[in-house]
Amino acid sequence: MISTILQYNTNDIKFLEINLSQCNKFSDEIIITICDHFYNGEKENDDLLCESISIINKFNKCKILNVQYEGFKESPAYYHNLGRKNGRDLAKNDWILFLDSDEIVDDNFSEWFEHNKYKNLCFNFTCNWYFRKPIYKSTQTESAGVLIRKKDCQNWDLNSALETKQFYQKLWDESRLCHGDLNPVLGLDGKVLVHHYSWVRSKEEMIKKVKNWGHKYDKDWESLIEEEFSRNFNGTDFVHNYKYERVENKFKI
Repeated sequence: MISTILQYNTNDIKFLEINLSQCNKFSDEIIITICDHFYNGEKENDDLLCESISIINKFNKCKILNVQYEGFKESPAYYHNLGRKNGRDLAKNDWILFLDSDEIVDDNFSEWFEHNKYKNLCFNFTCNWYFRKPIYKSTQTESAGVLIRKKDCQNWDLNSALETKQFYQKLWDESRLCHGDLNPVLGLDGKVLVHHYSWVRSKEEMIKKVKNWGHKYDKDWESLIEEEFSRNFNGTDFVHNYKYERVENKFKI
């Protein structure tokens, strides 16, 4: 009943196999959107693309959806929206789970979905958030991933900085939005359903990330990254100033 749409580029290759392995446990199909360019115009790494395709081909539920690079766009969210819209249009199921490739779903998701699959709602999940290494988990939770009915995510504004959140207002007005930042959306066991490894990266991987993501104009990210890697991890981050605790490397990233 779920079509999972995974937005991917090779800067996330370290997360790809474990992410697909987890999604394979509950998805009827997994659509991986891939562009032959990074969104700043830089050409993708062909060797890493070949390696990525080899990983994807291990899972028979996976489909690769190539996203056409159309040149520079003023909105940094344009290609994020385009990949998700094209994935949504291809999806065959009523439920669509939008994930980024550094957002990994936990094993408690299947049980949670069985309990909630007949509800006419949209869910944005409470997640654990990690920085620098997969053993540094924020003491503050965030939200990640969107599970939405296909009929509720039509008519995309490709330039919207809200990305999938552009559909939230209507759902909120209809009392059909369950949002992890406002009210925890947790597993039946009371634990998070998603782990977001957004900043679990080397210095070079972080710099590539901030050149290509939808928030690239929010801060002087490259200077912050340079400062971060001029020293050892000091127990906080430059994104939200969260505090951290040391945990096991749950997915062996």
